[in-house]
Amino acid sequence: MLRAVNLHCGYGCVEVLGGVNLEAREGEVLALIGPNGTGKTTLLHTLGRLLPAQRGEVRLGGRALRGMRSREVARMLALAPQRAPHSAWPLAVAEAVALGRAPHRGWLLPLTAADQAAVDAAMARMRVAALAGRTLSTLSGGELRRVILARALAQAPRVLLLDEPATYLDLQHQAELLALVRSLARDDGLAVVLTMHDLSLAALCADRVALLAPGGLRVTGTPAEVLREEILRPVYGERLEVFAHPASGSPVVLPLAER
Repeated sequence: MLRAVNLHCGYGCVEVLGGVNLEAREGEVLALIGPNGTGKTTLLHTLGRLLPAQRGEVRLGGRALRGMRSREVARMLALAPQRAPHSAWPLAVAEAVALGRAPHRGWLLPLTAADQAAVDAAMARMRVAALAGRTLSTLSGGELRRVILARALAQAPRVLLLDEPATYLDLQHQAELLALVRSLARDDGLAVVLTMHDLSLAALCADRVALLAPGGLRVTGTPAEVLREEILRPVYGERLEVFAHPASGSPVVLPLAER
């Protein structure tokens, strides 16, 4: 559904990542992992056309992303950033979520019944319906994060890009988010790409993980294949350990404390 082909991305003439070949498939969660500064958000923004590719290309549904009209892309792909660019605007939550319908109705036309149903469903799914009348500036960080995700869901995309979606969320809401992400892929058939710092959370929600290292993509595979000490230590440093969770068997990655 979404593919990077020999993708080079960065800012201006500064290359952050080079030669990336990566595919996000329908019905699958792909987690982009790597230390700070390795280009996870840069890659995500290039996949979502917020940043132009320096070389190579991104393909969406088999077509070159750069040749598609913005509205056409927005009907297929939604990106939920870490922060809402309009969070300081005097918008109510319901109004902010309704912005996700713009690719389907335009900016100035009123919501149709179908639009309103999509907005209501997205707010219910992210459990922000009770906040519908609140302005964005009054929300906590966790509440705002869920509103950002609700807006992306209201867009009804086939590809969903999430930048650090667990940011500001407590443990209960992290668990709910992970369940939602997996449901969007497995039940709704979306291709979901997300960036994550927490490798153990990535192992719980992702079907595949892509490990970024300075300069490029190091390896892609299942969490069990990639989250191994011999693979992670050259990238993250020696002071970490990996073990299998006793109940789920999922890889758990922890730093080794100084003694």
